[in-house]
Amino acid sequence: MIAWQHIPLRLLADDVIVELPAQDGEPLKQHHIDHVRVELVQSATDDEHRSADAGHGTIYIDALMSEGAFEVPAGARVLWHGRSLWVRDVRAIRDAIGEVNHWELTVA
Repeated sequence: MIAWQHIPLRLLADDVIVELPAQDGEPLKQHHIDHVRVELVQSATDDEHRSADAGHGTIYIDALMSEGAFEVPAGARVLWHGRSLWVRDVRAIRDAIGEVNHWELTVA
């Protein structure tokens, strides 16, 4: 059986802040996750007020190598380098025995 390798720390060069939605009157909660990988792309837009969108892409959070890692829920906000990104989808990538290896967050 092939063991899954965790994402190497050298590829996890980004840090993010995750803002979870307030619930039941509780204030907004922020969580720092260090050592993640953010891959964003921008697309041209036909909006007359700007030439490109804010960007979309994937954030990789390794279950072992990312400090503060947890399964970020869809609908959360991720702050990265002054950008606010909305988590649209979360995919847990599991190893052969069912343990989470890493999460892939689709953001926009």
